[in-house]
Order: sequence, then structure tokens, then C-alpha cells
Amino acid sequence: MVAKKDNDLKEFINEKFTNHEELEKLRFKRIDELLAHFKYEVEGNEDTIKRVHTRVDRIETRIKTVQGMGTAMATALGAVAAWFGLSSK
Repeated sequence: MVAKKDNDLKEFINEKFTNHEELEKLRFKRIDELLAHFKYEVEGNEDTIKRVHTRVDRIETRIKTVQGMGTAMATALGAVAAWFGLSSK
């Protein structure tokens, strides 16, 4: 009776390990499929990615230009206000 329980337990454990290994294989297979699909999509979108980077660079350049103009205007207004302040005394 004990020997049968031991055999049943061994079979159960072996079945669990086998099932676990199969699940791991399927999981890694799915990961490989997803990576292959992602690589395919990235290769297909390289031109789009380049265009987006170019647009972002242009926008950043415009923002820096506007910030520079704002700084220049603030400096000029400060200088005019200082000139009026000094000349009104």
C-alpha cells in the first residue's frame, strides 16, 4: 500500500515537472514570437521614427528660439524701465 502511494506520488511529481517544463517552453516560444514581431514592426517603422525625431528636433529648436526671444525682450524691457527710472530723477 505504501509502495503504491510512493509510486503515485512520484508519478504526480514527474507529471508536474513535465507540465512545468512544457509551460516554460511555451512561454519562451511566445516571448520569441513577440520579440520577432516587435523587431519586424520597428524595421517597418524606421522612416516614421526618423520623421518623428526630426519633428521633435525642430520643435525643440523653435522652443529655444522663443525662449531666447523672450529673454531678450525681458532684458530690453528691464533696460528701458531702468533708463526711465534713472532719467526721471
